[in-house]
Amino acid sequence: MKLIFTFLLFPLLTAAQPIINCKEVIKPYEDFQSPLAFEETVAALQKTLNSKGITIFATIEHHKAAEAVGESMSPATVLIVGNPKVGTALMQENTLLAIELPLKILIYEKEKAVNIRYEKISATAEKYNIKQNFGTAEKIDAAMQQLIKLSIGKLKN
Repeated sequence: MKLIFTFLLFPLLTAAQPIINCKEVIKPYEDFQSPLAFEETVAALQKTLNSKGITIFATIEHHKAAEAVGESMSPATVLIVGNPKVGTALMQENTLLAIELPLKILIYEKEKAVNIRYEKISATAEKYNIKQNFGTAEKIDAAMQQLIKLSIGKLKN
């Protein structure tokens, strides 16, 4: 009887599973590999962002903080950046999004390669059910990805 019940229930359970369209899932980050050395990559990003009016609110050098307490780790720096003229619209739609802003860019070294990871605001905006200003989030992501590429020489001015 249990076996028959299982066979009858199984098709119902599989039919009840949510269908996820791969096109609807936003990858929450974008990765880049820099041809520059670690410190050069950080400096190039800072210079490019500043030249385009993007405020660098903070630079967190995790590897230097680790050294200060007698620990060691591979180089890793987080740039906390943004432009309140653009990002404020997202927070006006949902104030809770404010905990996710400003934007974050991680520059890190792994296995002698310098990498950059940008945390996409569009993925975050989706999580906070941003609808009216979702296009703004997508434009921010596109601009940030272009600026990262520009700073590491993977896009011409």
